[in-house]
Amino acid sequence: MRQLIRRLSRVGDCGGGKTKAAAAATATPEGHVPVYVGGGGGEAPERFVVRAELLGAPALAELLGRAAQEYGYRHQGPIRIPCPVAVFRRALAAVMAGDEDDDEVEDGE
Repeated sequence: MRQLIRRLSRVGDCGGGKTKAAAAATATPEGHVPVYVGGGGGEAPERFVVRAELLGAPALAELLGRAAQEYGYRHQGPIRIPCPVAVFRRALAAVMAGDEDDDEVEDGE
């Protein structure tokens, strides 16, 4: 799993052929990873920009494991997670809520 997270932290957005304005609009900030979710069952894939450190959280790691089973570890290009967008949003919200709780504990010490 560490190897996958390291690879994810180095992945840039594939922006070949875009204008500067379009590339700036889709640029991925440092420390973040572009993740495409969905795309099955007539649903268009949705792009998320996720902090790389959050990908190690159990809820997101499970979804990444599903992606590895579906696409393999040698998949080229942006990360794709084969799950409904609503499921990913709930997992991301849960991870971010837990991350905020951790920040509050650190501030209180």
